[in-house]
This record gives sequence, structure tokens and C-alpha cells, in this order.
Amino acid sequence: AYPSYVDYVRKGKRGDAQQALMNWSVNQEIWRANHTTYASTSDIPAPNLTDYNLSTSGTPDATTYTLQAVAQGDQAKDKARDGTSCTTLTLNQAGQKTPAVCWD
Repeated sequence: AYPSYVDYVRKGKRGDAQQALMNWSVNQEIWRANHTTYASTSDIPAPNLTDYNLSTSGTPDATTYTLQAVAQGDQAKDKARDGTSCTTLTLNQAGQKTPAVCWD
């Protein structure tokens, strides 16, 4: 029962990271509507989570951005049901979420 509980807690924390990425994505779109490029982390700071380090992957420009959440500590053991590692979650300007199985 305990391993199932631990997996349940990890999945809940993964949901927190997903929500933070989606909120940050909305802020990126608001920023882009008023500026010529998407925001850097100096313009819109990354959300702060205990179990994830959030950042941009690469430098946002006029047409693209990729936001990422990298699991820290015990959360780095998070896996989807099929065994796919959910250690790094990403979301880009097109709404593509990777790894897709971790976003179900």
C-alpha cells in the first residue's frame, strides 16, 4: 500500500508543476500580446515550486518559447503508468506537452 501512496503523492506534485507551467504559459501569451517577443525569466520570473525547478529551455523569441519543469529530490523518481520518466515536463507556445503520457 505504501508504494501506491508514494506514487499518488508524486502524481499530485506533478499536477502542481503542470498547473504552474500552464499558468506561466498564459502569462507568456499576455506578455507577447503587448511586446514583440515572448518574455525571458527576467521579464516574467519562473514560478517557484519546492519539488520542481522551473525555467525556459533556450531563449524565448518573437515566435517561440519552451517552458520546463525539472523534478528535484524524491520527485525525480516520478513515472507515468507505462514507466515513462516524468522527470522533465515541457510546454511550448503551440501547447505541445512532453512527455505526453505524463500529462494524462
